[in-house]
Amino acid sequence: MSKKKESIFVCGGCGNEFSKWSGQCSYCGEWNLIKEVSINTNSYGSRSSTSRKSLTNKNKVVNLGNSGDGAMSEIFSSNIREFDRVLGKGIVRGGVVLFSGEPGIGKSTLLTELVGKIGGLYVAGEESSSQIGLRVKRLGLDLNKFNILNTNSVDEVCSYIETTNEIYELLVVDSIQVMFSDGVPGMIGSPSQIRESTFRLVELAKKKKIAVIIVGHVTKGGDIAGPKLLEHMVDTVLYFEGEKLSELRILRATKNRFGSTEEIGVFRMEERGLVEVHSDDIDLVGGGGEKVGSALTLLVEGGRPILTEIQALVVESFAPVPKRTFVGVDYNRGQMILAIAQKYLGIPLYKYDVFVQSAGGLKVVDTGVDLAVLAAVFSSYKNKAYSETGEKKKKVWVGELSLLGEVRGVRNMRKRKNETESLGRVLMELKDVSDLKKMI
Repeated sequence: MSKKKESIFVCGGCGNEFSKWSGQCSYCGEWNLIKEVSINTNSYGSRSSTSRKSLTNKNKVVNLGNSGDGAMSEIFSSNIREFDRVLGKGIVRGGVVLFSGEPGIGKSTLLTELVGKIGGLYVAGEESSSQIGLRVKRLGLDLNKFNILNTNSVDEVCSYIETTNEIYELLVVDSIQVMFSDGVPGMIGSPSQIRESTFRLVELAKKKKIAVIIVGHVTKGGDIAGPKLLEHMVDTVLYFEGEKLSELRILRATKNRFGSTEEIGVFRMEERGLVEVHSDDIDLVGGGGEKVGSALTLLVEGGRPILTEIQALVVESFAPVPKRTFVGVDYNRGQMILAIAQKYLGIPLYKYDVFVQSAGGLKVVDTGVDLAVLAAVFSSYKNKAYSETGEKKKKVWVGELSLLGEVRGVRNMRKRKNETESLGRVLMELKDVSDLKKMI
């Protein structure tokens, strides 16, 4: 049967296919992401694809009360408390986790420690077994816990799991961007290959009741590379974040079918690898008294209160367009806070460069940090520190700002107040933004 070459056009953002090129994807709305991909078709015009066995057995209706599928036996511990905290109670058998983060942040280190704790199969698509062995030795882990499969073929991975006599609880694939499936159009890393490879791994996880962790690269914008469908196909999406030059690393879930997405895991990067950090050991606050351009705030991530410092620097600008830099604080929210400062505190920020960062590289998503950002910016502009309260207690700023200049309470306000008092500090409960003028 003769074959001929054809082309389709695939969106790099969402993975949808089109018969002709277009500047904008009609599904996700992104521009200039549609690329031409060559495919093979036979003389009848049918596209070649990975051969799959048709389902001959009828699907059975399962009653959860009788099957035990909802029992705790379906969950096992990773033996890493912070990892279990983020997932909920532990790793779910048959669950698929997409694990992503910036290059060099420690993804491979954490997953190596995970396999070292519980054992498993490590599919190395980017490294050789000897390279992984060097990392295992450096971390002081048991080499016998590691089974390495060096391949970029998802077909080989599935075939091995189907035929081996070994029973694995955990399968780690590093990374999905270098995996491919025979017969699927597109080069390695293309949306069609990523989508098909992920689908095959999800099928494998559900069928064999094996937990699968897939490593995903991120783009310059911080999104997971590949089609957005990738995040919908998996059960859990984890992000590993932090500043490379800082020791602190934060693990958080943006999607979790088996637990909450509010919990975070905290690790510290040391010579011997990643070390779990308990709540009492998190120190993101410098010593001494009140400082110019500094404001303390108390975050609540899940059930964990974290005291952190927001730092701001306001300097005269000599550029036509002043600089706005936010590290660890959402850029759009930071711009809104600066607009509020200019309107209600009378700060002419249109003439100043503004730099704001959270201590330790912690990415702040809690709206309760609004007041701390504003307080730090106002202190830096005035070049004055806030006066300490009685007994030299430091102030802690918590509150969400409205566009009307009001300061609103946030969730867990009572818990934050109790935690602040236990730390020997004072929680500032303002009603209006203009109250800051009386405190400096």
